[in-house]
Amino acid sequence: MNHPSGNRVKPGTLFHLKGKGSVPASTPRSSASGFISLSLPGFHHGTVIRRRHQGYAALPAHAPQLLGGVGAMSAEQWAQKKAQGLAMDESIGQWGLEAAWEDALRGRAGSLKVTVDRSSGGRTETIQSTPQAGDTLHLYLDADLQRTLRSALQQQIETLQATKPEGKGKEACAGAAVVVDVQTGGVLAAVSLPDYNLASWRQNYAALATAQGAPLVNRVLNGQYAPGSAFKPAVAVSALAAGIITPQSTVNCGGRYTYYAGYQPRCLQLGHRGAVSMVTALRHSCNIYFYDVGRRLGVDTFSATAQQLGLGAPCGTELPETTGRLTWSTDENYQAGLALMAAIGQGNTSVSPLQLAAYAGALARDGQRPALHFAQSTTDAAGNITWQAQPDVLAQAPGGAAVFAPIREGMAQMAQTLRTLRESPIPLACKTGSPQLAGTLADGTHYTNSVLIGYGPVQQPQFAVAVVIEYGGGGSNAAPVLRAAADWFAAAGMA
Repeated sequence: MNHPSGNRVKPGTLFHLKGKGSVPASTPRSSASGFISLSLPGFHHGTVIRRRHQGYAALPAHAPQLLGGVGAMSAEQWAQKKAQGLAMDESIGQWGLEAAWEDALRGRAGSLKVTVDRSSGGRTETIQSTPQAGDTLHLYLDADLQRTLRSALQQQIETLQATKPEGKGKEACAGAAVVVDVQTGGVLAAVSLPDYNLASWRQNYAALATAQGAPLVNRVLNGQYAPGSAFKPAVAVSALAAGIITPQSTVNCGGRYTYYAGYQPRCLQLGHRGAVSMVTALRHSCNIYFYDVGRRLGVDTFSATAQQLGLGAPCGTELPETTGRLTWSTDENYQAGLALMAAIGQGNTSVSPLQLAAYAGALARDGQRPALHFAQSTTDAAGNITWQAQPDVLAQAPGGAAVFAPIREGMAQMAQTLRTLRESPIPLACKTGSPQLAGTLADGTHYTNSVLIGYGPVQQPQFAVAVVIEYGGGGSNAAPVLRAAADWFAAAGMA
């Protein structure tokens, strides 16, 4: 990742972070649309539009890795940009949305010819070209929801550090959380922690570049995590669509999967044992059920379905992202036991938090996976729309409502097993994951991440959420972050 030496708001440009909801009276509001916005004004000087590194002080908690920054052009960039009329010493967007929308955001500098009469000292100024403001970029990101989500994730990390024993969340140190609109695909909030302040990052770059937790890394787009049991709904979708199971089919959970003589992984059997149906298996996250179903399906079949649902696949955003990977029978290290691990979201499988949010949205929409967008529209200086994001479906997983209804029921029941979510003002559905990490404690048990996907309201989903807490100690430990998002939507009257 390239981190250049400066940030700026482009001339005549406002970044609008928009979303529905109640806000302080000082926040600009459009009575026509009911949207709120937070803007960063550009800087104008005379007839020549100049750039100034200003405006970011108001956004220390507003997705600095996503907004991005600017810096001086490299020799290679100058060779490409000089044909556009840029001066050699101009700054350009170098990463994040600043880079992705460079051409639209950039204004055109004006020029002024000054003629001075040596004898009289007279001075004549002639405008040779008129400056032109860049477009305004409007984002789906909601400023208030962004603050809420960041605060919830940070607070939960600190709570785990203070209250949990070793290996159960005490080591929690970083994470990411994403909220998306399941209908439009708009990314309403995206948090990567630790982060930094865009107003001061330049002078603190040396410390940030070597800081524990890698705050310069955008975990939302580039973090790679095993989903753990959050992957299980994808296996259920695949199995139902293929006719391998019905919602009523059962698998006996005796605590150990004994199909292979040399490899017999376990299930914790929390809240269940004996004959387990698919809904029960999702409610209580039965490993044995998904070992058996995954083995009968085959790893390539359920990985292909997971990809249709958004895991290990591009999300469609305007920003570069790490695609990650799923587990396939063609993998060099493939063996039968790896397929069992892949069926519960481990093996070679690693995905980003943004992909987990897209996946949650697809589950909420009966398999329709929306393309995700950070940018909502651009407008010119006169307020005319110059570009508008259009909702798009990137893929459709098979089966429709007949397949997804029982899966959604299982996820709704799982949410009811967690007090934090059971008491939510909005009915929620979720699936947790507790993928094991390579590191082990003194007793040989593994550290785990905390992973959670969810959506709400259950019957008419409007938003989907994904949360990852590194070393978070178990999926249920991420539930307070989902609850914070639900509380925000409830307070805003949006669900």
